[in-house]
Amino acid sequence: MKISSTFLSGIHIELQVELVFSLIIITALCLFFIYAGKKVMAADPLEKPKGIVLVCETGVEMVYNYMKSIMPSQFEKSYYPYFAMLFVYLIVANLSGLIGFDAPTSNYSITLAMTLITFILIQYNAFKKKGGLTYIKELVWPPTNILSAISPLISLSMRLFGNILSGTILMGLVYQFTGWLSGMILPVNFLGPILAPVLHAYFDVFAGCIQTLVFVTLSSILIAIEAE
Repeated sequence: MKISSTFLSGIHIELQVELVFSLIIITALCLFFIYAGKKVMAADPLEKPKGIVLVCETGVEMVYNYMKSIMPSQFEKSYYPYFAMLFVYLIVANLSGLIGFDAPTSNYSITLAMTLITFILIQYNAFKKKGGLTYIKELVWPPTNILSAISPLISLSMRLFGNILSGTILMGLVYQFTGWLSGMILPVNFLGPILAPVLHAYFDVFAGCIQTLVFVTLSSILIAIEAE
């Protein structure tokens, strides 16, 4: 879906709705982290954490322990902030379809942009480890190495995009079918709310969480391979 605007000068702008939802999610996350940060700073370190402080501490510890288990010790702290924010954004973006959003990750331009950051980090670590001349030599010769270098950019972005988009399309077809079937009896889609929750649990919740874990895991492994 696109939002179009035409100015008097004749300039036509099309804004993808997934980008709008992505900006809304990012803004909401920023406001949440500002609020949570103030709560954490005001909390008494000698008291047992509770409420939002407990949620934040638990989330930070879980993501950090996971990153520690798959990345070399000298890189886990350096890349933890990036992967922690990536993990939070992807979880929220993938699950946003449950509240009526068009999941931002069902738009390839968004998944490609996120993967591009990982791709740059991979190449940066390869360049830093091998040195400029060796990096360029191994990149261009044999020529098939170029395809090998850009394959993570394509595979990571397409995997996330394809899985989320397919779930979105299938749920749309389910609602259309249940609406058509319900229309034979009543002018209300009463079958949708009966069948949809089970399918949402798989296509939105399960698939969304799994794809987040896969994206973060593969990204961290690819970066760690070049960094070692």
